[in-house]
Amino acid sequence: MPKHVSFYDEKLKAQVEGSYTTDGKVVHAGSGTLGAKSAPLGTYGTFIDQQGTDLLAQKLLSDLAVAAAKNGHHGH
Repeated sequence: MPKHVSFYDEKLKAQVEGSYTTDGKVVHAGSGTLGAKSAPLGTYGTFIDQQGTDLLAQKLLSDLAVAAAKNGHHGH
């Protein structure tokens, strides 16, 4: 079952929302407006625990939001 994530992105000065799942090896994050992105656990130096998984999902969603903003799309 996907876990919901909502956080304020300092770079974008905007609220970012999405969800993620993990199979214990890879985190799959995304939203209907931003698209999807995946990365192995431990990417970006995150720990392989629940907090690290949450942080990795936030980073992936942030990357998607930045890309959407550059393309003129907003995830709001």
